[in-house]
Amino acid sequence: MVRDEEKQLIRQCVEALREGIPGFRSRRPQMEMIAAVANTLSRCRAEDEQAGNGDHLAIVEAGTGTGKSFGALVPALVMAKSRNKRLVVSSSTVALQHQYAEKDAPSLQRLLPIPFTFAVAKGRRRYACTVKLQAEGKLAGQAGLDLVGEGAPEGTVDAPRRVAAMRELLVTFDTGRWSGDRDELPLPVVDEVWERITTDRQGCAGSKCPEFARCPFQAARQRVKEADLVIANHDLVLSAIDMDGASVLPSPQETIYVFDEAHSLAAKAVEHFSARHALRGAMEWLEGACNAVRDAVLGLRLDEQLIRDSRASAERMERALRDLHCRIHGTNGFEEKRARRFKSGPLPDWCESAGGHILAAGEELQKAFASLREHVLERAPSVGALATQVLSVLGFYVVRLDNLVDTWQLMLADQPEGSPPIARWIERHDEGGRPDDYQVCASPISGSDKLRKLLWNRASGAVVMSATLTSCGTFDLFLRQSGLGYFDSPAFLRVESPFDFRNNARLVVPAMRTEPTSAEQHTLEVSARLPDLVQTLGTLVLFTSARQMREVYAQLREDLRRITLVQGSMPKGEMLARHRAAVDRADRSVLFGLSSFAEGVDLPGEYCTHVVIAKLPFSVPDSPLEEARREWVESRGGSPFIEITVPEAAVRLKQGLGRLLRTIHDRGRVTILDRRIVTKRWGGLLMRGMPDFEVVIERGRAPRAVAASAAGLKEPRPAGA
Repeated sequence: MVRDEEKQLIRQCVEALREGIPGFRSRRPQMEMIAAVANTLSRCRAEDEQAGNGDHLAIVEAGTGTGKSFGALVPALVMAKSRNKRLVVSSSTVALQHQYAEKDAPSLQRLLPIPFTFAVAKGRRRYACTVKLQAEGKLAGQAGLDLVGEGAPEGTVDAPRRVAAMRELLVTFDTGRWSGDRDELPLPVVDEVWERITTDRQGCAGSKCPEFARCPFQAARQRVKEADLVIANHDLVLSAIDMDGASVLPSPQETIYVFDEAHSLAAKAVEHFSARHALRGAMEWLEGACNAVRDAVLGLRLDEQLIRDSRASAERMERALRDLHCRIHGTNGFEEKRARRFKSGPLPDWCESAGGHILAAGEELQKAFASLREHVLERAPSVGALATQVLSVLGFYVVRLDNLVDTWQLMLADQPEGSPPIARWIERHDEGGRPDDYQVCASPISGSDKLRKLLWNRASGAVVMSATLTSCGTFDLFLRQSGLGYFDSPAFLRVESPFDFRNNARLVVPAMRTEPTSAEQHTLEVSARLPDLVQTLGTLVLFTSARQMREVYAQLREDLRRITLVQGSMPKGEMLARHRAAVDRADRSVLFGLSSFAEGVDLPGEYCTHVVIAKLPFSVPDSPLEEARREWVESRGGSPFIEITVPEAAVRLKQGLGRLLRTIHDRGRVTILDRRIVTKRWGGLLMRGMPDFEVVIERGRAPRAVAASAAGLKEPRPAGA
């Protein structure tokens, strides 16, 4: 339970915020959230304690305007300090990570009566490698690298300017005016150049590096190690829990986590724990890997047996890869579809046999590379920067080798009965001028098991929060996907919104003549209706299909095309900047966007007073991964449409609706150009848990208003009543 001194300190923190932040109001829902988070974290686990029933976990749905950042951070900071834990706050997007680092954490540090330090955790590749930076500085003029003018046409920046730019970069680093962090660069640097002056774990000599004392990553790592509050992102947390103590982040056992934008954690986990590799691509880099080993051994005068061992393993792997490529090329699985998926169970004999040989040779080659790395590190004190350069070259191939081994370990893994299976498939890979290349792909259909074992079971405590954790009125989908459904007693809370949805927003379903199932006719009708729907200053039109978005744009009148910005025609940030500038001039502006515009886009006030949803956001289950998910649900007697399709569409719909009201002063309208939400039985499921907008369903020429309820749509009342 929460101790009296912890309660008192939390009250003092809230009072400090009330006094220090103009306009800050601690509303009852926010205080309920603070109490729920504190109660949950009072049960945080000791480092050797088992997770038990999950009472150390809190699941909080809280939307815009609820003050969820402070509602979680204030009690989490107090409890972490009191219980001698580290606090890691993790977000999904760079924008929110910057908000925590540049706004929320500094404000709390300045105002709260508890002293704490904070640091931003980033991956190693966000920092310059001092050794490579020094080396590239000497070679900049010869290499002809375009360092300035990001995006400038080739040849527009002359060699003297390139050299001057690199010298400036080196001087700013050497004089302490640049920390080596890419996000703090004093001048633009193109990606190609950054790749030459950064490194990864495999290419780093660590404490054996002659520049270890000046290493930007090691300096940042030390700051993170000493910080009370660490600001990270979901990808970094997933990497950390998968690395067994080699990460920049503290171990889960000593950490209290706050996951903001937690609705994306499950999908990121699936992506993180999946793997794929190209067959021909692997054959090509294998030769480069052997050459790199030879050059390293001869250049550092190491034991030449290392060359022979790596060459033998590489040749065995190359034969197995070539055999698999021939077998795939001779099968009949790719005439009509780009991918061939293997159903749950054993792989075909030809694939399992070749895969076994590839995996065995790959693991042998990993051992050879590990042995070579040890020899290089032993020589590092005497050869200096040369060791780092060698490790950097070898690291390029080690990363690819590790990925290949990971792929085949997943492909050949036993699939425990009752657990979500691994989706396995081979697809044509026509990129890079290889018309007959193939990719071997493997992915868990769910990240729930990994998250349960590696994160929730080991974390001292955790708060997961987002505006869209419920779907169709329940947490069921999120619990299944996140692994939190394995626990009996996590705390659940829905934080009441301060927005007056009923009086400030209206959801309209027009009397459409067509449905999206008739794609061409529906596109024509959307195009015909849009001129009447974009009369306000700021309008956001959301599409589920890039093809329909382009076709609708092409069918608009010329005057409407001039004020419409289409996703893909320019960077997202530039689109939003142009839109805001137009509205600031009191000019109409229309944004056409896909799913990324339905989430994380903040357009308050006049920037967005109308959201138009062209079609309900159902996903098309045409990928091998989605097919495997549907097969798994059906094998257990379930309905993929009800268990996957509808709940996931409900989350995406809620995200789209969430673009409308961003402050308590906003007003506006949502128009859904998809009649199925009121004509299909599952339409009521989609409406459950949506904001309490006034809902207007147009019937013929006579619009009629109805009220939305937790159960769906009630009987209509007369318009204007």
